[in-house]
Amino acid sequence: MTRRALRIDTALKAIPDTDDLAPLRQALLSASHAEGGAAWGLEEDHRTLGTRLADPAALERRIEALAERVRLRVEGVMRHTVRALAALERGDAAEGGEHLVAAGELEEGAGRLEQAREFYERALDLGRKPRDRRGEGLALRRLGRVARAMGEWELSARRYRESYDVSLAQRDDMGAVVACQGLGNVRVDQSRWSEAREWYHCGVERCPALPPRAEYVHLCLGLSVVERRLGALDAAAEWLARGEKTARALGGGLMPYLDHAWGRLHLARGEAAEAEAAFGRALGRELDPVMRVAVLVGLSEPLLLQGRTREALAAARDAEALAIHSRAVLRLPDVYRALGAASAARGDPEAYLFYEQALEVCREHRLPAWEVAATQQHYGGLEARRGDREAAAARLGEAHRLYTGLGARREAEEVAQELGRVGAAVNDNARGLAV
Repeated sequence: MTRRALRIDTALKAIPDTDDLAPLRQALLSASHAEGGAAWGLEEDHRTLGTRLADPAALERRIEALAERVRLRVEGVMRHTVRALAALERGDAAEGGEHLVAAGELEEGAGRLEQAREFYERALDLGRKPRDRRGEGLALRRLGRVARAMGEWELSARRYRESYDVSLAQRDDMGAVVACQGLGNVRVDQSRWSEAREWYHCGVERCPALPPRAEYVHLCLGLSVVERRLGALDAAAEWLARGEKTARALGGGLMPYLDHAWGRLHLARGEAAEAEAAFGRALGRELDPVMRVAVLVGLSEPLLLQGRTREALAAARDAEALAIHSRAVLRLPDVYRALGAASAARGDPEAYLFYEQALEVCREHRLPAWEVAATQQHYGGLEARRGDREAAAARLGEAHRLYTGLGARREAEEVAQELGRVGAAVNDNARGLAV
C-alpha cells in the first residue's frame, strides 16, 4: 500500500479534541518533521508548523511512555484524593484541603485546567471550616492562577483579592505577598499599569529584600515591566538592579529572567547591541525550554534592528524548533510573529504566511485571545506597509476589538493610533475579521 505524506494540520484535525488525547496531540507536534528532512532556516523557506509532516510510526513508539505519564498523573490524583478523605475521617479538614490542592496541581501541571479548578473549589470549601484559614487562602490563589491561565481576568483578580484578605486576617504575610503578585500580574495582562504597580508595591512592603526570597525577585521583575511600559525607564532599571542583587544572593537560578528583562529594557531604550548582549547572557545560562524559546524570540528583535536579518531569522527558527520539540505551543504565536517580522524585513512577499500560521495555532490549540490580538496587530502592520489599507484596517480593527474586550487599554490605544495612520476609524473597523 502506498504511503502518503500526512501534514500536521490534517493530522490534528483528525484527532478528536478530548482531554484523554491531549498528550497525544502534543506528542504529534514534537514527533513531526520537515518534508524531506530538510533543515529549516533557508532564506527561500516559508515552511511553518502546519506544513510539517506527521510521523504516525514515531508517535506509536511513544504511546507506552505517554500512557505511563498519564497513569502516573491519574494515580497521583487518586492517592491525594483518598488521603483527603482519610484526613476528613480524622476530622482534619485543613489536611484534607492540602491534599485536594496537591491533586489540583497535578491536573494543572498537565494543562487540565477545568479539572484543576474542580479540586481547588473543593479545597476552598474545606479551607473555610478550620480556624486556620491558610488553606482557604492557598486554594483561592490557585483558583486565581487557573482563571488567569484561562483568560478570565476579572475572576482571577477577584480570587487573588479574596486570598489577600484571608491572608491578612490570618497574618500570613507570604500568602498575602503571593496574592499581591498575582493581582499585579493580572493587571499587567490587562495593561492596567497603575493598578499593577500598586499591587506589586504592596507586595514589596510585605516582602523585604532580606532575607533573600524568590518572591521579592518576581515582584521586582513585575515592577520593572510596569515602569518600562509607563516610560519610566530609569525606575525600571532600578527595580531590575534590586531584583538582580537578591537573585544573586539566592544562587543565581533566577538570573535568566533578569537577563531577559534587561534585554527588554535595552530595547525600550533603543540600545540594540546591549539588548543582544543581555539575551546572549540568558542563553548562556541553564534555561528551561519555554524560557529559552522566549529568549530566542527576544534575541531576534535586536538582531533585526541592527540589520542582521539572516541571524534574526536563524534565532527565530531555533525558537520554533525548540517550541515544537518541547511542546511549548503557547509560545508558537510569538515565534511566528518574530519570523514574520524578520521575513518582512528582507522584503519577502510571503511573510504573511507566518502570521497565518500563528492564527492557525491559536485556533487549533484554543490559545488565549491575547495571542490572537497581538498577531492581528502585527499582521495589520504588515498589510499597512504593503499598501493594502483595507486589509490593514480589518486586521487592526479585530485587534482593537479583542484588546478592548480583554481590558488591555494601552494596546487598544496603540492599535487605534495605527488605525488612524491607515485612515480608518476604530468604530468602522471594530467588526474586524472573524477568528
